[in-house]
Amino acid sequence: MDVEAKIIQLRTKIRDADHAYYVEANPVLGDAAYDRLLAELVELEDQHPEFFDPNSPTSRVGGAPLDVFSSQAHELRMLSLDNTYVQDDLNEWFDRVLRSVSDDHSPQIEGTCPFEDQRVPEVPVALEPKVDGVAVSLRWERGNLLTALTRGDGVRGDDIVEQVRTIRNLPLVLTSAPEVLEVRGEIFMDDSSFSRLNKARESAGLPLFANARNATAGTLKSLDPSVAAERRLRFVAHGLGVVSTALGSSWTESRGRLQNLGIPVNGPSVIARRASEAMAEIDRFDQLRHTLGYPTDGVVLRVDDFDLQDKLGVTSRAPRWAIAWKFAAEQAPTKLLDVEWQVGKGGTLTPRATMAPVFLAGTTVQHASLHNIEEIERKDIRIGDTVLVEKAGEIIPQVVKPVLEKRTGQEQPIVAPEFCPSCGQPLVRIGPKIYCINSSCPAQIRERLSWFAGRDQMDISGLGDKLVAQLVDAGLVKTFADLWRLEAQSLMGLDKVGHKSAASLIDAIDQARGQGLARVLSGLGIPQVGVVAARTLAEHFDDHHQLLAASAVDFEALPDFGEITAQLLWRWLHEQGGETVLSDLAAMGVNLQSTRSEGSRPQSLADCVVVVTGTLPTLGRKDAEAHLRELGATVTGSVSAKTTHLLAGEKAGSKLAKAESLGVQVVDEAWLLAHLHSPME
Repeated sequence: MDVEAKIIQLRTKIRDADHAYYVEANPVLGDAAYDRLLAELVELEDQHPEFFDPNSPTSRVGGAPLDVFSSQAHELRMLSLDNTYVQDDLNEWFDRVLRSVSDDHSPQIEGTCPFEDQRVPEVPVALEPKVDGVAVSLRWERGNLLTALTRGDGVRGDDIVEQVRTIRNLPLVLTSAPEVLEVRGEIFMDDSSFSRLNKARESAGLPLFANARNATAGTLKSLDPSVAAERRLRFVAHGLGVVSTALGSSWTESRGRLQNLGIPVNGPSVIARRASEAMAEIDRFDQLRHTLGYPTDGVVLRVDDFDLQDKLGVTSRAPRWAIAWKFAAEQAPTKLLDVEWQVGKGGTLTPRATMAPVFLAGTTVQHASLHNIEEIERKDIRIGDTVLVEKAGEIIPQVVKPVLEKRTGQEQPIVAPEFCPSCGQPLVRIGPKIYCINSSCPAQIRERLSWFAGRDQMDISGLGDKLVAQLVDAGLVKTFADLWRLEAQSLMGLDKVGHKSAASLIDAIDQARGQGLARVLSGLGIPQVGVVAARTLAEHFDDHHQLLAASAVDFEALPDFGEITAQLLWRWLHEQGGETVLSDLAAMGVNLQSTRSEGSRPQSLADCVVVVTGTLPTLGRKDAEAHLRELGATVTGSVSAKTTHLLAGEKAGSKLAKAESLGVQVVDEAWLLAHLHSPME
């Protein structure tokens, strides 16, 4: 057998083994045998680069890191789905679908309307679990996986094909497929992989992912495909894009064809013909969802027949022939054992409930938020109570209320603390909140440093909560600038920090010097100054010297800076040590200059203050805001006398009414696109 034939044979064996293991859950090779085949293929491909194939199974281990993701247009727009939580809305959707096709008298869809006592067409509707992952559009041409585009703004997306090639349950090469086949689906992380990932991050002292969807999104944003390979992502198909030869006349038929091609599909799938049948299936899915082994947050309902889908059409953002039912937050009773008061970066104390372990929304929960002392008092929650707990948005557990009929009289009121649990200093209560006003409080220092190092602030890789706690407890870091005074040798005495990890952290801290004024200001924990306000400051002041020279009146003139925010910022700079903090950072070589650049686009909106509201035809709100900033506009979140333009889409609501009352110019997406596509100067 010649070398090329041997390589083809090995690739075929490994692909078959991957399909058997990851799709059919029926392994045909042991780990050792699989590893031997893969090692042999890697060796042959290294020796014979003339037989390179981007869709070889060896690509699943992840190639070299990319410099940047390329952006490409979707040939067929990638839409979102309308959501509902209410049965009346679902009935209305069924009714609307039935009315829309009532002039079609095909005998196979004749039936009785579930809401009206009359004869109308009956429409088969397919129901499937709504996988909570990252939407992607995969394109095969002549059987080879070519691109994998994220949803993006629905018109353009990032090509993450190198990351997608690492997904083991996905065939990279298809046989007997249409010449062009676009499959829309969801990339996700199953429960066991997510648990394994968070355990590894906890051991490494890294922040945990809040949920599997965030972990998946973060993985796919990494320019290094090996990260995706390590995290064992999976894919399921839930729709089609451009297809050169139809797979069938319905989604159910096409779904079967996709399965025959080896492409994993979302399931289980059932057909309902009435709203009452659909609700029964939704209830069944709700009971089953935590046994599926992967994250789901609802059920997708779609008209099964493609001709009827075409007849129903789409809106600017969603198909009329489909809707998503979102599950209500799951609740469970448990015993409230204790309350711990945690100190935040701004000195705010937050009550955290410790409870008897309870299984909730797929995980065991032992801690939950109690929000603040005013909420505790309003709900009369007591230690020893049986309480109802739910996961808000399937992410953050919170105590909903006490179960009063379970009270025994032995429950104890939750009393607001008088002294800080970290530094022992007296606390101050203002309305619903309790504060520690000691700026040297170790807990506050830890929280401030963790925030400062975060991804949206200074983005210091490897500086997680556990390592920050060690640095503060060891007295190595007391201020932000102390981070740049650290030496690798002093780090090596800390738990789980060796020579290599110490050197990597010092390098990451050094690289963070150049992040610029906006990120620094965002990370300092200045009252009322978050990411958006920090960006606004960096757009109007070139460096920290100009910032320090400004008055509160100057700050108040900025978009979205009212009198209170302006006063808080000025006081932080001049009365609460802000000037010293900035000077100390500058002395350590931290870049405190604005990194704004006018780039190649003309700044045609440089004098505009724009608010975006409603649903735009093609652009997501964040994308529209990013484009506005590219063109020099200042983007704010609320309409005021300073606003020059309101960019309004569907369902603009109260912001539109306020803009009209103030005489603010109301524009649409076409206005923004015209500026974007205007000739470069």
